[in-house]
Amino acid sequence: MRTRVTRRAAGIGALVTAVALVATACGGGGGGGGAAGGSNPLEHTSRGSLEQMVRTDGAPAEPTGTLRVGSWISNTSFDPVAVSLIQGQNLHAVYDPLFQIDADNQPVPWLVTEWDEPSDNSVRLTLRDDVVFHDGTPFDAAAVKVNLERAAQTTTSPNANMYSLIESVTVESEYVAVVEFTRPYPNFYYNMATPAGMMVSPTAIQEGTDLARQPAGSGGWRWDAAGFVEGSKQVYTANPDYWNPDAVRVETVEISILTDPTARLNAFTSGQIDVMSYVPDANKASVETAGTRVFSDLTIATSLAILDREGTVVPAFADERVRKAIGLLLDREGFNASVLGDSGLPAGGFASPTTEWHDESLDDRALNVERAKTLLAEAGYENGFSFDMPSTTSIATAVVAIQQMLAAGGIEMNIVELPPSEYSAAQRNGESPAAYLIPTAVDMDQWWTRSVSNNSPFNPFGLTDLGDLEQRYLDSLTLSGAERAPVMRELQAEVIERGVIFPLSLRSRIAAASESVVATQQPFFAPEDWSLRPHYLWLAG
Repeated sequence: MRTRVTRRAAGIGALVTAVALVATACGGGGGGGGAAGGSNPLEHTSRGSLEQMVRTDGAPAEPTGTLRVGSWISNTSFDPVAVSLIQGQNLHAVYDPLFQIDADNQPVPWLVTEWDEPSDNSVRLTLRDDVVFHDGTPFDAAAVKVNLERAAQTTTSPNANMYSLIESVTVESEYVAVVEFTRPYPNFYYNMATPAGMMVSPTAIQEGTDLARQPAGSGGWRWDAAGFVEGSKQVYTANPDYWNPDAVRVETVEISILTDPTARLNAFTSGQIDVMSYVPDANKASVETAGTRVFSDLTIATSLAILDREGTVVPAFADERVRKAIGLLLDREGFNASVLGDSGLPAGGFASPTTEWHDESLDDRALNVERAKTLLAEAGYENGFSFDMPSTTSIATAVVAIQQMLAAGGIEMNIVELPPSEYSAAQRNGESPAAYLIPTAVDMDQWWTRSVSNNSPFNPFGLTDLGDLEQRYLDSLTLSGAERAPVMRELQAEVIERGVIFPLSLRSRIAAASESVVATQQPFFAPEDWSLRPHYLWLAG
């Protein structure tokens, strides 16, 4: 059921204040936090924690034990093409992606062993020759062709931007595939290391298997249908025929869907789960206790996007002055303090300062309520206006904080509560004139193509207003990184100036694991992951 929550200024103020007090009392970001924790939020805290997990003494020769994972979101489908990157976190046990991502956020071989680029618009993939899907179908270049061409034909996928550039796939030989793109695609490898690059059995695709209800992968663990409870539990058991047996060290991966952050935190601190996905920033200090490892990296750009810029649902949004006013009402420092417990970085742009795309000059843009009110009055909204915006459990405090900030300018934002599994879809199908987004702060190609561009999955109103910026982006694709950096900085500045999308704060995606969770080699924890991938993990006594 969808619940509408209308603005109640006093109550909202109390809630946001309470969040701030909780964050302060907990020490904000703890060991990896900002001002409240007394340390640098840019510190790459995951690398040390991941390295400390590596332990080979005592590792089981055969898969042993059950790894219990508390996931913050349920996947509405078992088809990698149909789920968001966040939902796809639940599928890493059962599917293999083409690549994995290492600690330096670079793609490394997995199903692909090596690759080269015959042209600016193509890539040649050399594949493993010893992979078999769970249904007995061999993995080869023909399987890659079936998967990528199927994905490229989808228009409703949350990851459509990752597939739309694929023009064709040619089977050059049994284990070599050549992928042609419609234009240069610099982050193809990175994207194919996410759930978007997971390979499905071509037999299952051709026979019309209902992939929404059951997976068909080649991963290190097989789906246990008997252990499945819709929206509650997923169970995967070790695949005895896996091509990489060294990566499968636990017999069972059990995923419990715990959408409520308090329930997830309680399950972790009480020892009911071994791995906690998505630790809210205000709870980071609560899990930073003896016997716990916390993985936290500043890789996310919390943002408010105005999707209905032609005013189809909210006429006020058609006026650029109104959108600019919204940007001026957003208090980045206040958001970082109240919602993130000072563990984030209230940057004025969307790129992490650890990247070449960061634009320090954007930090000068500040809260200006009076100027915002003036712009609203000039646009004919001196008495404000109202609009609906969706929210869900995991982002509730962030959305309430935005609601309160806009209220200072007389704008009434009505919150529509959605189940976590419906939130992303609501943004893509036109139910959301505005939306809280959490795009990557590391990969600016992903930021542009997924969250901003008129060609992104998040353009339900069919807007064409960013055509000139899209051309600037396309023109930059053949430039070197140093030459591209000014263009990507310009794009960030332009979308803020035009009232397209506004940064709130750079934040960490945080996961935690008990001390008993160790690994035979450094685990995978990619920039957009909210939980450790299960490969190489095992449980010490």
